[in-house]
Amino acid sequence: MQCAGPFGVADKVGSVREGTISSTPKSLGDGPLVSLVILNYNGLRFMGAEPLKECLDSVVGCSYPHLEVIFVDNGSDDGSSDFVAKAYGNRVLVVRNEHNIGCGEGFNAGIEVSNGEYVVTIPNDLVVERDWLEPVVCLMESDSRIAITGCKRLRYGTDRVIDAIGGDLSLSGRLIPIGNDKVDKGQYDSNRDDLDFIGIQIIRRKVIDQIGMFDPGYSPFFSEDLDLCFRARKAGYRLVYVFNAVVWHRGGETFKGLSRREVSRAFVTYMAERNRIRTNLIHFLVKRIFSAFLLDFVWVVVEPDCTTKRMLLKAYLWNLKHVAVTLRKRREIGPSPPYGCKYGQHLASLRDPVARLLRIQRRRV
Repeated sequence: MQCAGPFGVADKVGSVREGTISSTPKSLGDGPLVSLVILNYNGLRFMGAEPLKECLDSVVGCSYPHLEVIFVDNGSDDGSSDFVAKAYGNRVLVVRNEHNIGCGEGFNAGIEVSNGEYVVTIPNDLVVERDWLEPVVCLMESDSRIAITGCKRLRYGTDRVIDAIGGDLSLSGRLIPIGNDKVDKGQYDSNRDDLDFIGIQIIRRKVIDQIGMFDPGYSPFFSEDLDLCFRARKAGYRLVYVFNAVVWHRGGETFKGLSRREVSRAFVTYMAERNRIRTNLIHFLVKRIFSAFLLDFVWVVVEPDCTTKRMLLKAYLWNLKHVAVTLRKRREIGPSPPYGCKYGQHLASLRDPVARLLRIQRRRV
């Protein structure tokens, strides 16, 4: 496989923090082995057979020549694992977990049996374009400092509406998706290594061996991938969004199913807040931890929804109970050094509390 430069047609990098990214062409032959780990929980029930099959067909059928596809079934009771084993035979390795062990640990189960030099984590509601992997592998092969790459994620069933290209963090640690709801008109057609967070991760095996897999402390879901981004940067590596690696996202079908059937929206809110606070305590500098706490205090005061308030307070209580374990993790990893201020994103922390104050004021009038 011959790369016409790691970025294909347009070799360009935007908003680089730590120098430039090499664009030296590199011949990969058949290329290094890439392990694609698909995580599934009751995909047949929540999505149906056709969407699940479309995900697997796109992964198995992508043009990159040296693939290993691993389907991790997270304790499903809808026959998902049997469906995949029968439909794909030896083209897909099926790993069956006895019960649902959460997103991070579910992916870890696939990573443990994988053999690739690169590991890709894929949810079961994703469809990948046929040639999406080539630019990613070419780029990562050209620069060993790149630990994790991400993709341009478009919203499935739309005329190229962007789901996200990654995200930045507000001052309080809440994720701000970049590109969300915008039509893809080429405005994000440059590679970037200035994003705080990258989703749909292609991870270098050497980095996994060095910093570890996903932290099971984030189980069952949320922030395990953000934590991995922090740890990779702490180890001196880069995270890069690759614009011409395109995937299509159906939009959290499993979470929609969970919200309807097995867990409440209140629990989803609780987990998002609990793991956000845990990430802040592990990775933020002390002054930013206090800033996030003050913003959360304002949030609780002005938030009109009692359930949201209760879940945020419950999340703080959980972190207080487990603070010794969290601080031990902080000492092991160390707080991530600051790498540039993003005041626009930081100010976004104030948007929701301010909007709530205005709504309350209007009600009083």
